Amino acid sequence: MTDQTASGAPSAAASNQFALFKSRRFWPLFSVQFLGVFNDQTFKNAFVALLTFRLADSLAMTEGDVDQFIQMSAALYILPFALCAPLAGKISDAIDKAVMMRWVKFAEIVLMCIAAYSYLTQNLTVLMILMFLMGAQSAFFAPIKYGILPQYMKTDEMPPANGLIQGATFIAILLGQIFGAKLVLTEGGVELVSIAVVAIAIVGWFASFAAPAAPVLAPETRVKITPAVSVTSLIRMPWDMFKIIGDCWSAKPAMFAMLSLGWFWFAGATFMSLIFPLARYSLNASEDAALIMLTAFSIGVAIGAVMYAVIVKGKVTLKTAPWGACGMGVGAIAFYFVVTAYGSDLTADAPLLSVGEFLARADAWAVLGTLVFIAMFAGLYVTPFNVEYQVKAPEAEKGRFVACSNVIDALCMVTSAIIVLLLVGMAGVPREMMFALVGLTGFVAAYIVHRKAKAQEG
Repeated sequence: MTDQTASGAPSAAASNQFALFKSRRFWPLFSVQFLGVFNDQTFKNAFVALLTFRLADSLAMTEGDVDQFIQMSAALYILPFALCAPLAGKISDAIDKAVMMRWVKFAEIVLMCIAAYSYLTQNLTVLMILMFLMGAQSAFFAPIKYGILPQYMKTDEMPPANGLIQGATFIAILLGQIFGAKLVLTEGGVELVSIAVVAIAIVGWFASFAAPAAPVLAPETRVKITPAVSVTSLIRMPWDMFKIIGDCWSAKPAMFAMLSLGWFWFAGATFMSLIFPLARYSLNASEDAALIMLTAFSIGVAIGAVMYAVIVKGKVTLKTAPWGACGMGVGAIAFYFVVTAYGSDLTADAPLLSVGEFLARADAWAVLGTLVFIAMFAGLYVTPFNVEYQVKAPEAEKGRFVACSNVIDALCMVTSAIIVLLLVGMAGVPREMMFALVGLTGFVAAYIVHRKAKAQEG
């Protein structure tokens, strides 16, 4: 493997995680992942911002209509992760993952060309269909991203590599959210977003060609992809979605990690999906203020992910995860109280606050502070579990286990969207109350993970 160090020697990344950027085993994958997430978020948040702050008024949509539409689009984006993940995992274990990466990134270019058309025509139907297709494309990239790392990295490089990718992923989410939501609402923004998503996809595709080969580890897993095999695989998707969980169940440490990650994505999806409508309808704030809130959340996760790598120093351990879950719970409940106490001087018909007016309020800083608190502990929770299942999954089935994790994550996120749709969109439960309700489950997760981590360390 290109610039692979000797297997017995400690890696430089164990003491300095940024040393990984000198290696072709890391920087191309990092770049492709970063650009892909950035583009996804540009597309998704341009859509959500356009709907919430422009089209909702022109289409006479109510507050409840906006919540329902956003949750439906979130579910459409996530559902393909569950449906496509088993097939994606099977293919990623059967062919060179670097080759698969290039084909998946080429598919992104095609989809972004369609996205450009749908933005220019402001066709909501096509945009919703694209949410599903973009989710499918991301589902096929996911087993490459995490399945290829154990092939490229030494064991003591896995924590820093995951910390950097996890932290950068949330930075990419942040930048994509800001870029997409801010750009689409400017003069000529729809046209600029349309050009940008295609251009970013092309850059990501070119970056994928720098990734070293990642050949099949078990030749018996090779499959010949024919039209008949493809059609059969598509028909079997709903069944395979649950079968893959059963197939991976016997690998107990990896399965525990994947189930624990599922809770994180349930909580995270709930929090992130509520930010834009919460900013407008609960905090009486503009889209710029919503972006500040997303910034606070994304920076917090990145800080937590990097802190994890510093704390564990190359060791594969779950010791930061219980604290992460507990901190998320405390922060989510605190968020409910600070949002409830916010804006006692604001009337229902007051104009939306600009970002400057929002930041001038002391109660706004309490909102932002609790978001950073939640997110920082989220980074401490999620990163060790990513490392855990990647390291402990069978060597020749890394892609399959990543696919299984994607199925679990997707089912949890779709469940989140359905619950928010029912409770917030239909039953009228306050958005900040959803934060508190999800936060309570964090204490249960912390207790369960604490027992597991204690047994592991013992």
